[in-house]
Amino acid sequence: MNELDIRTISPKLIKAYREAVYVIQIEDREIALQVNKASPQLAKLMMEWEVSTAAFLTAFNPFSQVLDQQENEVRQKKMWADAQPMCPKIFPGIGRDKNDQWPHELSMLALGIHQQDAQALADQYEQNAFLWISNEQGFVSLKLRHPIAEATDQELQEWMLGLSQPHMLALLRGAYPDVKWLMTISEAEMEHWLFPQYWDLNQPWPLSTPDGTAISAGTEMDRMFKLTASGLEKLYS
Repeated sequence: MNELDIRTISPKLIKAYREAVYVIQIEDREIALQVNKASPQLAKLMMEWEVSTAAFLTAFNPFSQVLDQQENEVRQKKMWADAQPMCPKIFPGIGRDKNDQWPHELSMLALGIHQQDAQALADQYEQNAFLWISNEQGFVSLKLRHPIAEATDQELQEWMLGLSQPHMLALLRGAYPDVKWLMTISEAEMEHWLFPQYWDLNQPWPLSTPDGTAISAGTEMDRMFKLTASGLEKLYS
């Protein structure tokens, strides 16, 4: 078994990826992306370039281990050069944490790249994940290159200390059994998945399950009808 087979990503780190802001820089304007959200501006850009896929990648800080700025910039220039034959257009970008407290990571948006090429670049430059877009709505997915780690007892305890009593009771009754994924999502989204009995069927949100699987656009009622028609009712049981 090699190192790639045993590497995992902590729920806390995945949550940080999901909460980060990813900015595409296009001359005098910017497009901000977030995981599990659709970007009309990105959808328009992809339509202008007549592409149906895009990936947002960085070579900074391999496996989230911080390197010095100069080394990171050299890595990013190499990734850019490697990506150029793979796609018709690349735009520069940056990735930053939601509170803008950590140094920005130089990044790039590769328009029209194939998913296997984006995966190869992410692996070549030792990245835990990248952003993938493959739909006309500009929906942004987080593609992990390694499995999510099981939370340690300490991580689980610290996370549970921040939960309300109703959330704890919902967890105990198994409202959403895969706890490690719940640890990666926002409080508002967790509220949704722990209490399906209170869903507003007219609410057009969320667009993905806690493990990042995209759900078709529309209201909850729309999706329930579609899932039922596809024989997938168990996802909403």
